[in-house]
Amino acid sequence: MVFLPPNPPAPAAVSVEEDDASINSVPRNPSDAWQCLTGIATQGAGTAEPRQDHVRSESTSFPTYNGLRGGVVSDFTTPNTGIRAYRLVQSRSLDPETVWQLISRYAENFHPYLPLVPRKYFVRSALDDFAGNEKHLLTAVLTIASKDLLDQPEIHEYCSKYMHELISGIAAGAECDVEAVEALLLLAEWEPQGLRPRIERVGRGEEDRAAWMHVGLALRSGYFIGMDRTSFRGDPYGDQESEARRRLAWASCYVSDRLISVRIGRAFWSRGPGPMTGLVSQDFPSLQPVKEGDEDYSKIWQAMLDLTQLYGNVHEVLYSGMRASNQMMLMGDYVKYVDDFRLAILRWKSLWGSLDCKLTFMDFGNDWTNIIGSPPMRATLQLSYEYLRLYTTAFAFQAAISQSLVQPKTDGQGQREKLRSTFKNVASMQDSRFIYESVDAAKSYLTILVDSVDPEKHLHFMPLRFYLYGIYSAVFLYKVSHQHSLESLLNAPGTRLTVQARSFGMMVPSEEAKVQGLVARTTEVLKQASAGTDDVGSRYARLLELLWKPKPANSNPSEAQNSDFSMQALPNPVADPGYMHFSPANDFSWLDLEAVGDYVSGDQISGGLLGLDAFQNASDMYQGQYRSQAWQPSAWMGDMSSNLLF
Repeated sequence: MVFLPPNPPAPAAVSVEEDDASINSVPRNPSDAWQCLTGIATQGAGTAEPRQDHVRSESTSFPTYNGLRGGVVSDFTTPNTGIRAYRLVQSRSLDPETVWQLISRYAENFHPYLPLVPRKYFVRSALDDFAGNEKHLLTAVLTIASKDLLDQPEIHEYCSKYMHELISGIAAGAECDVEAVEALLLLAEWEPQGLRPRIERVGRGEEDRAAWMHVGLALRSGYFIGMDRTSFRGDPYGDQESEARRRLAWASCYVSDRLISVRIGRAFWSRGPGPMTGLVSQDFPSLQPVKEGDEDYSKIWQAMLDLTQLYGNVHEVLYSGMRASNQMMLMGDYVKYVDDFRLAILRWKSLWGSLDCKLTFMDFGNDWTNIIGSPPMRATLQLSYEYLRLYTTAFAFQAAISQSLVQPKTDGQGQREKLRSTFKNVASMQDSRFIYESVDAAKSYLTILVDSVDPEKHLHFMPLRFYLYGIYSAVFLYKVSHQHSLESLLNAPGTRLTVQARSFGMMVPSEEAKVQGLVARTTEVLKQASAGTDDVGSRYARLLELLWKPKPANSNPSEAQNSDFSMQALPNPVADPGYMHFSPANDFSWLDLEAVGDYVSGDQISGGLLGLDAFQNASDMYQGQYRSQAWQPSAWMGDMSSNLLF
């Protein structure tokens, strides 16, 4: 049994001075009133008898899985401390040695990419303190470290079940501290499969949904315990070590919030003060090297903070919402914003290292001279940089498509020919520099991924976003590459399909062949980085294979109906000329993995077409005209990426 002390210390979010202030001042809100009553009750207790309240023994609600399988529930009520009192050990699901092995594995392989766990816990002698004081963080470490142990899947099952229970407790309002926030952020970066109810054979962006929820819960918990105050140096809070830890955790909340919002096209959770108040590497002492030769995570973290600020600005300005973005495209205002962002991104590159060597990705040389770090850590920054280039300049590509479809209004055949003629000579277009750069950024990202990152030693352990950025890049290239067999597909008997946006004709056959080879290499690397067929790399490699492999035009319709490929055959052709109109939406956006999954599986919906309707509606409003037919918005009109035409 775990007993509370007679006089429990004040929560981490409330200092003694704040208690006194709340007693002697007028409450400003219900929380202040609660603090006032708590202080009065504490003072009034005086020499009263110590509290005898206690929490329920963890072991009684978490029997061993072996005991459950045998029909006997074992009850281990022997009082223990430290690691022996930890739920998974007390229930005999794990033993202390296994716990330590998982911690060591996490420290070696996962920790470098998000160094939130205090390094003091990576010493065997600190195992008791780790288990006794930070159960949320420890369980997250064990869950992540065990997610790819194919020879012992039961370990991940035990850890995931306990982690799920702890997360539910946080969501239900259980008291927690900074370690719980750190645990949620770690889970959002890797999203272990054991936390999800089912695993799809093909990746469809399920991890993004889970990460979105974990980051949101972490932010709310961080706000509640006052972690946002660490953004300002003039507001000291506790001892220096705990202050530095809380500052790092809050900065991580900021980074995770911005990056997950960019990935799924939703507004930011955090609207309050962020860490971008002049914080530099010296503000994160726990990340600085202890001895010569250690990784200087503090500089890497500062570089990531600066880059995240750019990610957030691009998202808020260009991808803030469907209506605002459409109006920006029609007015042409986006040009100055994209140019400004490109300059800011170049300044970031000049500060944190030269990236001019685009043809020799295997040799970093002096590319990242300002950051003394291992190749995989430098690769993460370079990958983040390339995807930001793509995310920024792809908006101009979308604008060029949209502008070409505004006037004059034509049928589907006319729209197709209009786009073909527009993109036949990209060099003559006003936004050619943006279009070329977006394609270059997508190819550069995939090239780095396949040439500069070891799939088994490094990519396997990297955070989820680096996998998904690669998927986005490959989908983007799919949308802009040339489709040689377009006419044969259109004339194929017994088929009905949407003419693909790949028919822009922007790439010559030789370049398209290189892109297809690059994507094929990417799928192989993703498979090599996977622990099994259900791992994230294999699932999204399968998605790319289904997307990029065209269905032969002369195939049997009955076979094509059950095919995984992107062309859906119908047994009875239906005369529906409108369905074959050129749709730049192509039934999915390059930023919507769920829609891509629907497309390759044949579960096509009209989301993309609704996006086209939205654009046409916006253009009509801009011209002062209104369509007679009511505009039907999509199910969620929050941000642009869910309704992108391109």
